[in-house]
Amino acid sequence: MNNILAIADSLSAMVNSLKTLGVWYYVILNAFGVIAILLKVTEFQFKKRSTILTFALLASTCWIFYFILYGDLVSAIVNFVCIVQGYVFLCREKYKWANSKLWFFFFLVVQITLGIIFFKVWHDIFPIIAGVFNVIAYFVMNKTQYRFFGLCCLIFWVLNSAFKFYPIALANDVFGSISAFVSIVRYDRGYYKNLLLKGKTNA
Repeated sequence: MNNILAIADSLSAMVNSLKTLGVWYYVILNAFGVIAILLKVTEFQFKKRSTILTFALLASTCWIFYFILYGDLVSAIVNFVCIVQGYVFLCREKYKWANSKLWFFFFLVVQITLGIIFFKVWHDIFPIIAGVFNVIAYFVMNKTQYRFFGLCCLIFWVLNSAFKFYPIALANDVFGSISAFVSIVRYDRGYYKNLLLKGKTNA
């Protein structure tokens, strides 16, 4: 625990040092956000699960640097865990070691535990919940379910960015949510239409 908190203190000191760069600090910070936006908006438009996850991992990598530069360790850690779990779940179709259902519970516990350890303000609840939805989204093999839980995840990132006043991140989360919704309409409208008709029939 002490080692983890020491890392947090070191990162905070690094951020304070980088702020002495002045305007270049904000240029670098927002550059990571802009690149992540392009990756996130593109992510949901692919049909192949491996391609979707690859773009998601690249976007999460950019957000790690973005949130660290903002001094928001909870959001950065959530994205770091997303990268690790994304890689494991990406390997599920190729390797037996990655196909265990225990990974789901492992990453769920890790995501929540680390979120609690670095919890500072009440807004930090949003990235933690987003991380939980992200674990679910990465775990499901069905692309329809991935898009649904991915949208749920983005909604909580929108709340996180709005309450913490991250303009670039907020733009990303809003556009990402729109992209996810469009992809659901584009690929999954037949699935939800059938569910609605089935529900009316059962009623």
